[in-house]
Amino acid sequence: MKIAVVRRECSLRRAGAERYCVNLLRQLLRQGHDVSVVAERLDPELRDEVEFLPVRVNHATSWTKNRSFAENAGKVLAGNRFDIAYGLSLAEGLDCFRVTDPLHAHWMNVFYRGRLQRRLQPLNPRHRTVLELESSILQSQGVRRVVTQSSLDTRLVSHYYNIPRDRIERIPNGVDTDCFQPGRRSSQIGQRAALGIDATTPLLVFASMDFRRKKLDSLLRAMARLQRRDTRLLVLGSGATAYYRLKAHALGIERRVHFCGRVQDIQNYYNAGDLFVLPTLYEPFPNVNLEAMACGLPVLTSKATGSADIIEHGINGYLVEHSDAIADMANIIDHHFSQPEERMAAMSQACVQTACSMSLHRNGQRMIALFEEILREKLRI
Repeated sequence: MKIAVVRRECSLRRAGAERYCVNLLRQLLRQGHDVSVVAERLDPELRDEVEFLPVRVNHATSWTKNRSFAENAGKVLAGNRFDIAYGLSLAEGLDCFRVTDPLHAHWMNVFYRGRLQRRLQPLNPRHRTVLELESSILQSQGVRRVVTQSSLDTRLVSHYYNIPRDRIERIPNGVDTDCFQPGRRSSQIGQRAALGIDATTPLLVFASMDFRRKKLDSLLRAMARLQRRDTRLLVLGSGATAYYRLKAHALGIERRVHFCGRVQDIQNYYNAGDLFVLPTLYEPFPNVNLEAMACGLPVLTSKATGSADIIEHGINGYLVEHSDAIADMANIIDHHFSQPEERMAAMSQACVQTACSMSLHRNGQRMIALFEEILREKLRI
């Protein structure tokens, strides 16, 4: 098949959807398909692997970025002949669209909680544009399938846009288990030593490029309530670091929180930790949760994330009802570190088993099967 994959940025230098896009491209290429990436940016070193069809983007404002990418990506697709056009970003002219970023209609409801805020925010040009694009693309007759990553987003897509379940295909993420895997004890100790953390100190890991949405604030407040006062936290990623440093200081935990910034070798930090914590407000399926599990790191997250589908409470991780469940979060963290080593080792092994069942190859095979099904439908018309 001749397949176009549409994502505004495809990059191994980024986490989440940008990295997933590259992994998917490579899976499709390995299966012998002719693949083009329609994007604004693609890592230069990847351009020898795949055809790059650049999209012009108007950077004047946030809303013009979204609108111009969607429209100009559609023009690129219309100017070429593809069997399947698969969108990981909002774009026109798609055959299949994946809910990769948070569903904006739902995000508006969970983020803006006041009644007046909810009524006013759709007047914001950025929100209005994204909501219009999301609605028109998801409800387009040309989009034959909407791919969700979780049972959560399957429900949300059906609820907000009244899309029939037979048009929704749930395909969970895959993880690169060659890159993300349990590290040797010596490498774990070495990474901790580089951070000035003792080998026996309880260590939490948090990773995000959006501290606000992933609720770092909630995690810091939970840290302040822990009985285990020696527990440390690694904060990976870039965000409003100065604000959160001040927050940690105000809570009296600044010496226990390490802001590491954006890191390239994130698997080494996963391997150094004992528990990964992401109390996100809402997320389709955070790749970092699955990456951490592949490294043997149990995950504590909220039920407002799609990866709740793969968390068995007390077996390979923990779930809290919502992102502001501070007391529950603190109690779970204290409980986790009170367990015998044998129990924690069993949880780590359960994490690895879960991740290994969700390989990139399996994800790629399911996507190819869906593309073949869509192409058969197109050819029947």
